[in-house]
Amino acid sequence: MDKKRDVPIEIDDHFKLFGKEPWEVEYGEKCPLCDVRIDEYGFCSCGAGGN
Repeated sequence: MDKKRDVPIEIDDHFKLFGKEPWEVEYGEKCPLCDVRIDEYGFCSCGAGGN
């Protein structure tokens, strides 16, 4: 299933900051501290990244 762009690329701040759409982020395991998925860059909600 392909997702379509809802926000025009000219004003899409997420795309400007990260270079990809939110649904393109790959997640791994959950952080043991905040119980949120850790993304491909090692970030989670609490910032510990499972450390």
